[in-house]
Amino acid sequence: MSGWGVALDRVLRERGGALFAYAYVLTGDPHTAEDLVQEALVRVFARGRAPETVDAAHAYVKRAIQTSSIDGHRRARARPQRDDRVADRVSPDPTDAADLHEALMDAVLSLPPRERTCVVMRYLDGLSAVAIAEQLGLAPGSVRRYLHDGIATLRRTHGDFGLDPRDAADGGAAHHVVITAKGGAR
Repeated sequence: MSGWGVALDRVLRERGGALFAYAYVLTGDPHTAEDLVQEALVRVFARGRAPETVDAAHAYVKRAIQTSSIDGHRRARARPQRDDRVADRVSPDPTDAADLHEALMDAVLSLPPRERTCVVMRYLDGLSAVAIAEQLGLAPGSVRRYLHDGIATLRRTHGDFGLDPRDAADGGAAHHVVITAKGGAR
């Protein structure tokens, strides 16, 4: 097996579940999440060059998932389709942990793609606004604006989940992997 084949096998064995879970949080649909992970794996490993470590491969695939998710929403906006499920959706009463989890998932899925990605990276990945900006190739101020707008939308439409955009300036992981590609930071 070639170097990229070994790296792909290791990433799938060691991090496949985490990558699927991450895609599921961004999409809310298991089938779409599977497609998103597959597309990301193809993007990362199609060139025949493998990232050198499992951590690096995981970071590249995760970044490809984020990009593919945003791109998918752009394509869907260009070709709008009717979604009958929206009319049938009822907000659950968040009285126990399962209902709260479901309510939070529905709320996050209602956000526009950039806001959703920033909120997920902040509160699921634990990254600061600066780290998110480096990963997405945005200005930190733009990330803070996306976080602020996303949380304001969540509060207005779904209630207060205790998220505070002010913590994004200095919160987050002390160590993060920044993916760089030809042409600059991503």
